[in-house]
Amino acid sequence: MGSSHAALAFGLGHTARMPALISIAIPIYNTARFLAAALDSLLAQDHPDWEGLLWDDGSTDGSAEIAADYARRDPRFHVLGGGCQNGNPYALANTLALARGDFVGVLDSDDVLEPNALSAMLHFMQENPGLGMAYSQHVEIDEAGDFLRLGTRCQMPYSSQKLLVDFMTYHFRLIRTNAYQAVGGYDPSVDESADYDLCLRLSERFDIGHLPQPLYRYRIRADSISHGSRLRQVRVTFDIAQRALQRRGLQSQYALSLGVRARHVLRPKQQDTDP
Repeated sequence: MGSSHAALAFGLGHTARMPALISIAIPIYNTARFLAAALDSLLAQDHPDWEGLLWDDGSTDGSAEIAADYARRDPRFHVLGGGCQNGNPYALANTLALARGDFVGVLDSDDVLEPNALSAMLHFMQENPGLGMAYSQHVEIDEAGDFLRLGTRCQMPYSSQKLLVDFMTYHFRLIRTNAYQAVGGYDPSVDESADYDLCLRLSERFDIGHLPQPLYRYRIRADSISHGSRLRQVRVTFDIAQRALQRRGLQSQYALSLGVRARHVLRPKQQDTDP
């Protein structure tokens, strides 16, 4: 766990349940096939006090037009900017800098929230006022939206030290805005895995809680991460964990080694049917 006295110092210790505005950032880039389902899942929330902060990052498939249409239909959606391919860390940092809510979270534009995601997470945070962040379980779905499996990462027990090697605080995360601001928010200089970097920095100053309910549907896409991108992501997360080790003053006690997991796949060969 993080430092609960730090959480209290930033005003996280009051226990009264109050109406709360939740700011949800939705970074968008060429997800027109899935965007309506993501935005509809926000409209379907049983907690109505939210704002959907839409940032299109230079889409060329009509995603920006879909986002604008939703903003015209419901004033809780706000199109904030975008228009150039600067990547998710830039989009998230700029979007959440404009958040007005007491809590902030992220909905990827190809994923889906369960209808009670915001209310369940808010209730959990209000029942545990010392938490700076909470995260739920998630399920994985395919491109058609069909259930695949319960996410494995969020089944790992949470510990701030274990977070150095396993990203269990995966989906769905709700963060108190004052905790988010206290650690500096998303770092736009982190090219990939900016959410992992943010969670590590939060874990060093605040308590983090796990709500064991599947509240988020994470879509597995064939084109989401290329082989080269995955190797680069491994390198980036290693560097992020190294910086966290140094911030925690643990570099003299522990050493990180870079691990790349290979998974071999056996497939039948296509038979030659030519005569």
